[in-house]
Amino acid sequence: MAYILNESWQQWIRDNFARGFNKADMLSVMIEAGIEEEAAHLNLNIYEASQHPNSVNSAYKDTVARQLPAKQTKESSYLFQLENTLETRDGQRMQVMMRSTAPDVVLLDNFMTDAECDELCSLSKSTLTTSTVVDDKTGEGINHHARTSQGTYFSVGQNALVKKIENRISEITGMPVNHGEGIQILNYANGGEYKPHFDYFPDNQGGQANMQKGGQRIITIIMYLNNVITGGATIFPEINLNIYPKKGSALYFSYYTTNGEVDPLTLHGGSPVIEGEKWIATKWIREQPYE
Repeated sequence: MAYILNESWQQWIRDNFARGFNKADMLSVMIEAGIEEEAAHLNLNIYEASQHPNSVNSAYKDTVARQLPAKQTKESSYLFQLENTLETRDGQRMQVMMRSTAPDVVLLDNFMTDAECDELCSLSKSTLTTSTVVDDKTGEGINHHARTSQGTYFSVGQNALVKKIENRISEITGMPVNHGEGIQILNYANGGEYKPHFDYFPDNQGGQANMQKGGQRIITIIMYLNNVITGGATIFPEINLNIYPKKGSALYFSYYTTNGEVDPLTLHGGSPVIEGEKWIATKWIREQPYE
């Protein structure tokens, strides 16, 4: 299970990057010191991404002002305040583990309880089908080799647990519940992956068809429902950022730059599961009510 290392290790990482040490050598030292390989990778990659010319990251709870997605204000959401700990009205207390400004990414720990994660998985198992991608011409879902998983959907407000999660998402994003699509559950077996892609709709016939209802997608929330033994990271190849699944955590990212255009730096994917399986819940939020 990957995790954020303590400040002593963060200083060690900063100092050794500054001295010009090779990342592979640093990784070896960390593993020899007893740090799990995935945790070492995660912390090295997050720091390296913070130095990337296309990304100004605020990792390890640094307080750095973030860009705001278009059509939102700082007052509309906890996430747009410089706070490290967030508590929602239902009593869920979560921690901001990483912030990025370009693209707009936030990693939250303890977004969901273990019991909530387990219940979502249990409710989904009987309705899983092969996952699809959006066809460029029709906007319909089609099977594609780039996405090897099984999935299912909950309709908005389908049950008490779904309502609780949707209200929690609405509170932290500042977006009304009715702007959200139904929660999608995805299960990746060994070797399962989703190659890098954009969540926002492209400017083509299929994309235009999907935007007839609710307009463009503007925000994604990925909720990690289990701990993956090996692999299964969410990757952002344009900024060299990998986020490894941790049960109960959630990854927020928005696609709008400050001038209201979709952000190509949000190219992302799910790397192959090497050992075990991966369960996630995904929520897409639209710019207009999705009804």
